[in-house]
Amino acid sequence: MARRRKMLFELPYSLDAPRLTNPSVGIDRLTVRSDATYEMVITLLDAPDHRLLRAGVMLAHRVVDGLGDWYLDAPSWQPWLPADHSEPLGAAGDLPADLAELVRPFRRRAPLGPVAAVNIVRNSYTLKDPEDVTLGTLRDEKITIRRNGLTTSRFREVTLVPSPAMTGAQRRFLSEALTMSGGIQVDSFPDLVFRLGAPATGLTDYPEPREWDAKVSLETFVSQVFASRLQDIVRADLALRASELAQRTRAAADDDDAASAGTGPSDDPSAERRPSSSMGIAPLLRELVQLRHIVASLSAVLEPTWRQTMHNDLTAIIDAGPERPVSSLDDRYYGVLDELIGAARAPQLGDLSNRQAAPVLRQQLESGMRILVTRCQRLRADSPDDDWQAALVATRELLGTSEGLGILFGKLARKVAKQLRKVANLLEPAQGIAEWPSDAQLAEWSAEQAFVAGRNLQRAGDARDAARARFVEEWPVLRRKLLNLRQQA
Repeated sequence: MARRRKMLFELPYSLDAPRLTNPSVGIDRLTVRSDATYEMVITLLDAPDHRLLRAGVMLAHRVVDGLGDWYLDAPSWQPWLPADHSEPLGAAGDLPADLAELVRPFRRRAPLGPVAAVNIVRNSYTLKDPEDVTLGTLRDEKITIRRNGLTTSRFREVTLVPSPAMTGAQRRFLSEALTMSGGIQVDSFPDLVFRLGAPATGLTDYPEPREWDAKVSLETFVSQVFASRLQDIVRADLALRASELAQRTRAAADDDDAASAGTGPSDDPSAERRPSSSMGIAPLLRELVQLRHIVASLSAVLEPTWRQTMHNDLTAIIDAGPERPVSSLDDRYYGVLDELIGAARAPQLGDLSNRQAAPVLRQQLESGMRILVTRCQRLRADSPDDDWQAALVATRELLGTSEGLGILFGKLARKVAKQLRKVANLLEPAQGIAEWPSDAQLAEWSAEQAFVAGRNLQRAGDARDAARARFVEEWPVLRRKLLNLRQQA
């Protein structure tokens, strides 16, 4: 098995082909493998900062011996994106819409265009002995990288794959012949991204969250929380895009089948049963809602302008609803991804960055608890609507904080959230009701309409008063439980 191990060599680009035959050791000749010899031109497509390549996504146009195709390779993002996927070059020659759509979360708002051209000239040979036994194969690749029409690097890689028939003496001869001609034997070849150099070798926009302990700094904690959220959001996004593409592909195949059978798509009896081309974006919105909870839970430590902008953008995206395809998401969504990427790298925390996360966020939780208890404690059945609304706002804000900090405080945060949901459920029906219509509105109503409206308004008022009385009655028990949890914090 050891004799079958590949031998890799880096050779000078301009070196003439070294002499690799030697009758004295039984290497008689090299024959060209025409099926594995070709010239390939690869045009890499990316944003100017190479964000696709930095994220492990290669999008390219390839031409091999005059035949072109589009290529997408993202092995680290399977199963959400394919690895080693190609599509034939269409008549128009444009990037297929489905590939452009699949990589959109990586491109986001940046333009997509050619960033480098890679020319690969591959010559492949079979090594033979005098009895025509195959001793192994040799692949010689000359690779040239150009940017903006200028050659930036050239290199040459030779791969020798011995067969079981190759002897140790033959292996030694070939190795010495390649190294004596200027080659260097290596364990592996650098990948294309390394060969391209900066900015392709920069940090990914989507880092895997690192492990941390209870003593972690606030900056590390927040950056890792945002990195985790970013991963979940992008994976949900990619899953939706892949699903939409699969549905469109199935629908097109069904239409082709119907056409070949002599019926149009509208005549296909299964057409009405087909799923929509969009499954909606509910799974993605759930991830965005969770991000909004996280932002709310860190409200006391995040830079106010950044926090408010992020909250407003998330709310606008979420409120637009789930009944739309992921391909319809606009620049506001991609702006959220950009901001989240920046926050995962360096969250804006001011002087609190280096302080321990747990004490700082525990103080925020306790402060929110004090505000909530104060507002709810002064409520009476006849308190103004503004006081009841203020108590509900404080409850919802603290609920978002406790849910967002569950990753840090674990079981305690879940207990607090459970009690806060009980408080919110009691406060919501206790809120103010719609005001009585104006005189102008009443003038347009009939006596019967006014009577029905008055009866409904009275019922709403009675329900509100009952809800307020119930809250005042149950609050002492809820308060005691919340204060006990605050002491545990």
